[in-house]
Amino acid sequence: MPNCTHCKLPCQNEVLTLEQENTPPLVFCCAGCKQVYTLLHDLQLESFYDKLGAKPLAPIAPPKAHAKEHYSSKAFLDKFTTPLENGLLEVALLLENIHCAACVWLIEHVLLKQKGIYGVQTNYTTQRAFVRFEPTEIDIAAILDAVAAIGYQAQVYDPRVQDNHAKKQQEKAFIALVVGVFASMNIMFIAIADYAGYFSGMDIHMAFKLHIASWALASLALFITGAVFLKGAFYGLKHGVVGMDLSVSVGALGVYLYSIYATFSGARPYFESVSMLITLVYLSKFLELKAKHRANALLDSLQSALPLQVAVVELEEGQIKRVLKDPQDIEVGALVEVLPGECVALDGVLESENAEVSTQAFNGESLPTTLEKGQSVLSGCVNLSGAFTYRVGAPFKASFLSQMVELVQKSFLEKPKLQERADKLARYFGGAVLALAGLGFVFWAFMASIAQGFFVAMSVVVVACPCAFALAAPIALVLGSNAAFKKGVLFKKNSSLESLAKASTLFLDKTGTLTKSLLQVQSRSTHAPYDLGQLLGLLWHNPHPIAKSLCAFFKEQAQPALVENLKQENGGLEARCGGHILHGGSVAYLESKGVSVGDLKADFVYSVDRKLKASFSLQASLKPQALEVVQGLKSIRLKIAILSGDGSPSVFKIAKELDLPCFAPLSPQEKLAHVQSALAQKEVVVMVGDGLNDTASLATSQVSMCMHEGHDLSLLYSDIILLNNSLEGVQIAFNVAKSTHQRIKQNLAISALYNALFIPLALCGAITPLIAAVGMGLSSLLVVANSFRLRL
Repeated sequence: MPNCTHCKLPCQNEVLTLEQENTPPLVFCCAGCKQVYTLLHDLQLESFYDKLGAKPLAPIAPPKAHAKEHYSSKAFLDKFTTPLENGLLEVALLLENIHCAACVWLIEHVLLKQKGIYGVQTNYTTQRAFVRFEPTEIDIAAILDAVAAIGYQAQVYDPRVQDNHAKKQQEKAFIALVVGVFASMNIMFIAIADYAGYFSGMDIHMAFKLHIASWALASLALFITGAVFLKGAFYGLKHGVVGMDLSVSVGALGVYLYSIYATFSGARPYFESVSMLITLVYLSKFLELKAKHRANALLDSLQSALPLQVAVVELEEGQIKRVLKDPQDIEVGALVEVLPGECVALDGVLESENAEVSTQAFNGESLPTTLEKGQSVLSGCVNLSGAFTYRVGAPFKASFLSQMVELVQKSFLEKPKLQERADKLARYFGGAVLALAGLGFVFWAFMASIAQGFFVAMSVVVVACPCAFALAAPIALVLGSNAAFKKGVLFKKNSSLESLAKASTLFLDKTGTLTKSLLQVQSRSTHAPYDLGQLLGLLWHNPHPIAKSLCAFFKEQAQPALVENLKQENGGLEARCGGHILHGGSVAYLESKGVSVGDLKADFVYSVDRKLKASFSLQASLKPQALEVVQGLKSIRLKIAILSGDGSPSVFKIAKELDLPCFAPLSPQEKLAHVQSALAQKEVVVMVGDGLNDTASLATSQVSMCMHEGHDLSLLYSDIILLNNSLEGVQIAFNVAKSTHQRIKQNLAISALYNALFIPLALCGAITPLIAAVGMGLSSLLVVANSFRLRL
């Protein structure tokens, strides 16, 4: 019976063929397999079969077409996609029927061959793919059909469904742990009686009954608590992967089968070893699961705190009415009322005269924040005083809290190199242990007996602990990221932790980073008459400290005009208003736009139709604890320098106060040159900026940090977001990164030391299966416990 060319399975009743020139025809078990093979041939992706090797695939069921109207509707796109630059959208997919890394490779390459798809990032562990696509060229239905056409299934990721799945998974894991603990506690009581009877004498029939009871309890632990290891070992062997699950399963099953034989042959069984091994290793796995869920617990509580309905203030037939709407249905520009105790659902601008809110949920700030009319209101803030209204400035999907949730969900896609090395070591370690166990069996079977050889081999498999290597990095990374988030520091990707721990050079911007965000206007010059409302319209919605300070300075003198085509560029802003073109920003920016400014020295310059109108000089005081933070960063041997676009004397005064070298005034290109120069000298560079003039430097440095006040840009260009806008956040990020990196190295050292000590003892026959089981479980628990020190 021939095998199918695509899925490698034997052809049953139906055999389809595909004729080729000068070669025998290809055979297929079904039309689906033939269709997929033809598709891969047309896309020139035949190398998939080389990567797959001899592994069989599931036969291909005819794909079901997805409803284009449903997936292309505006409501669906607004809810399940994220807008990106250049009109692209990003959708998260959950993949099914993934068998191995070759499957992930195939899905990525097939999708990238589709017109309109510009990027695919897939996580094999979570089976989640993030697809960036152009909605005018391809729709989500076509993306799902493309995946289905090659034999896999995909569905759009829904956080609410995933949260319910995670809760059920945790409940199921807890039940399995309870079964294991119950079985282990009772089996140890029986084992104590058995050992006591062994020394004092026990009737053989009573001993047999105790062994049968132990057998029943060990079976509960092995096949209920240990089901996850047995299943993982099966699929691992099926796809040629030797890992922790295989080592645990072989050791537990080997001792279990030997104990059954010993029960009926009058020898000493080791059922307690089986139960202890499974329960202790499962406990470490359960703690890992708890740590992962805890990492998102704060964001989950924030999401649950957001109101399911929002009160929109509308004018109907001359009457003001409050209409309750779903936050996802509210459009930009709507007027929303927030009652005392309610959580803000969408970003916007305060319309009431003032408001008092709590931001503790996402930046750890315990003191309330007082907002004034015109200031930004972020989703996740809780109203602490009377009702206030605000104008919605961003859709629900693009609001601050929604973006924070998405960033945390993506943060584990990119692994640090240290974790990649640990994972690779864990994979090879399992195979090496099985080989050592085999050699131990042959040696002792020849030198003593087959029973002794089996005893030693099982002890080696049980005592070896690849799971300690596998757990060394993930739990520490999860807990480290979570600890940082609770202190107002968000790591967008875990690989930044390792880079930050190894950083050697730190560049700091001045305005908004070292100094308070609200600057004081020191002097102003009017070079020609201008409309103050147009200037405020240009600046009103911009998060940069200079823009916010000028708006606060002029807030009682005029109302902002409505501007059009507002563009935020490196160094300044451009917009149109009443047929005029407005520019505002640094001197260099206006010169680049053709404005003649002469030898003017100012922090902000304003022009209308490329004619100079006004200039402003501003000054800011240092942020609290700036000196202490800088000294603390110096103590960890960082090279620190200020890179500023501000050429005023205040920059060098601040640099002198902090005893730091200062390079100013610098254009964005000159800042970038400093970063590139440090990188060329093999320095690990960290850049902290405000996200306006520093975007090129932030994107080029190995690790970039940004205050969340400019969150539109910081989310785009920064690896780390300082949610509390405090310079202390920089020090917190360094401290967490170094502590996490240190814990990972300690975990790897613990794992290596344990295995180097206990495996030779097991090979020498000096360790019983019970001691091996306890040792293996305790080594994993020790790694987990060491990682949990990051919570202190």
